[in-house]
Amino acid sequence: MWYTTCTMNPPSSDSLDAGDDRKLSTVAYGALLDMILNGGLAGGEVVSERQIAARLGMSRTPVREAIRRLENEGTLDRQRTGALTVRPYSLEEFLHALAVRRLLEGEAAHLATGRMAPAALAHARERIAELRRNGMADTARQNDRDFHTAIATASGNPVLAASIEDLRKRTAMFRLGRLPDRVDQVCNEHLAILEALESGNGDAARVAMQTHIDNVRRHLLQRLTAI
Repeated sequence: MWYTTCTMNPPSSDSLDAGDDRKLSTVAYGALLDMILNGGLAGGEVVSERQIAARLGMSRTPVREAIRRLENEGTLDRQRTGALTVRPYSLEEFLHALAVRRLLEGEAAHLATGRMAPAALAHARERIAELRRNGMADTARQNDRDFHTAIATASGNPVLAASIEDLRKRTAMFRLGRLPDRVDQVCNEHLAILEALESGNGDAARVAMQTHIDNVRRHLLQRLTAI
């Protein structure tokens, strides 16, 4: 898991077909979700439709739809006053979600073995080398998402892949910025997963993925104990 920000510069409403509400809503959803995952909107912070629309350079209609979608997903909470706030994510919830991720992503890695194209595996190796070389650059979080998403997608089970995407979104909402980087460990863990996938050993791929997630949990708990 890599813990840095990924910025998104959505197009203005004028750059897209004004009648394509669904596309604009999807763009607004992705941009707003990135704000939340990257800490631009913190847990408990009020989400204002007007302010978000101005920030994204969009009309309020697609932003309203994006906010409604995030509320339905549980990312935003509606208060008794009617205000919407970013749902705080507790350590307990994070650990529960991480435990389920361990099971699902381990299975996805096992299923993905032998199903990933050589070009995709080579690209993942390049991304790992980039992380080791550049450290926590702005692209690191997106690289991590792409790595895990590629494996989940290659599992061939779209329900499994969607569940993993949702869980990764939830664990990303737990604020990890206060923790020190562990770049070399992450690179080594991702390489172990990649090498198992390349070797065609599904059992080894499952173990490598689960070890990676176990180490995320262990590292977090060690740091919180030391605070």
